[in-house]
Amino acid sequence: MKFLKVFVWILLIVACSNDESKDENPIDEEALFVTELQNVIDSKLGSDKLLGVSVSIRVDGEERWKLQGGTSEVDTPVTGDMRFGIASITKTFVAATVLKLMEEGQLNLDDPISKWLPLNSVNIDESITVQQLLGHFTGLLGYFRHPDIWPRVEGNLEMAIPPVELADYVGEPKFAPGDRYEYSNSNYLILGLIIEAVTQKTVGEVFREKLFNPLQLGNTYFPANESLVGPIATPWRDSNGDGTLQDISSEFGAAYHSVFYTAADVFSTASDLSMWPQHLFNGALLSQETKNMMLSFTPIDDTIFTGYGLGVREVTFAGRSMWGHTGGMRGYGSYMFYDSTTKVSIAMLNNQSRSENGPLLRYELVNELLQKVFQNL
Repeated sequence: MKFLKVFVWILLIVACSNDESKDENPIDEEALFVTELQNVIDSKLGSDKLLGVSVSIRVDGEERWKLQGGTSEVDTPVTGDMRFGIASITKTFVAATVLKLMEEGQLNLDDPISKWLPLNSVNIDESITVQQLLGHFTGLLGYFRHPDIWPRVEGNLEMAIPPVELADYVGEPKFAPGDRYEYSNSNYLILGLIIEAVTQKTVGEVFREKLFNPLQLGNTYFPANESLVGPIATPWRDSNGDGTLQDISSEFGAAYHSVFYTAADVFSTASDLSMWPQHLFNGALLSQETKNMMLSFTPIDDTIFTGYGLGVREVTFAGRSMWGHTGGMRGYGSYMFYDSTTKVSIAMLNNQSRSENGPLLRYELVNELLQKVFQNL
């Protein structure tokens, strides 16, 4: 019996020792997963790849992963509090604002342009409706394509262009309103003018009143109408097409912000931007009926995009249909998408444009990150 007691005591000591050994060297699964995500980002960075990246990933509103990589400017890394131009993701804010105004009874989606704006342009059919503008069913040629617009911008980078004057750069229409879908920045330029006509306020004031402040998007700005506060990721662009990126931050004056306007001028952090689709698709910002309208997608024949709703793109990532938007402007590229099944949202911000492999690398980066996230959940 004495021998048996000693034997049991030895087993207990060994067992406790083994438990202590496990506690001393636990496997940190979360740290390993973060490393996996960071490795995906790092694989897309380099002199011939992406310059700098900021990423935020949320699950049902909670920010689970926040990662950065690469540089803002020489010897300055990208940090999570940096603001980037989100470019055409701006259209999701414009669409949400228009739909809020509709819910408040201030406008109707079947209102024609003529109800709100006297544009007097031979190239803009004023019978085009608000809904056709939201869904890109107008035939309007994009105003950035006009040969005189960028010479005007670059002629005086500190001189803002009045938004209503941008409508003068809309070229001859490609087809009659309602004929078919074709993406055009001119649609969202006109929606911005309509927002101002309906509210008698600037778009920036309306964004802040209806979206930025109540949703606590404190690091999101509309520089066309307000000061951009906080650290800004340096924008880079291959301006002359020689394959070399140049720092174009000195060019980002009032003219740039004014010309991008409601087509592309919102700036934000990755954390704010990953929260935005949680409000838009997973929150109470809009009624379910309105969200259903927003998410009624027109099929698109494209290698990446599968559909377009009212200010929202539908794209397949990691085998899942997701909602959101992409963006590209001088110096910046962006992705923001949401999966309704897992309630995962992702924002990816990049500080370069016109680089040969940039668009594909941005898509691959988001797709590979989401593959890992969906496998991890």
